[in-house]
Amino acid sequence: MAGTKNTSIRSYNFFSNLTLASGGYNANEYEFIDLDDGTPFLSQSILIINDGGSDLNFRFTPDPGGGASHGLVKTTESLQLDFKRATRIYLSGTAALAVRLWAW
Repeated sequence: MAGTKNTSIRSYNFFSNLTLASGGYNANEYEFIDLDDGTPFLSQSILIINDGGSDLNFRFTPDPGGGASHGLVKTTESLQLDFKRATRIYLSGTAALAVRLWAW
């Protein structure tokens, strides 16, 4: 959603229908970049949907090695994080896990 263009308020939108790569958090980094014009942005809400057959872990900072996750999305469940300010997310789970990810 690019907004109405009648105000100075800009709406940003990111969506990715993805499958995880092997290699953990640092191999599955996703920066929130607007679909309309390619502008990186700071989110206000994030929606994660786990369409796969195993649990999905996520972090908002790079994994220093053995770091704890910031959250978990169980198999076939979704999680909406309202008022979450982030520019990127790091995901970890079974390789080829199907995930849908929105940020706005």
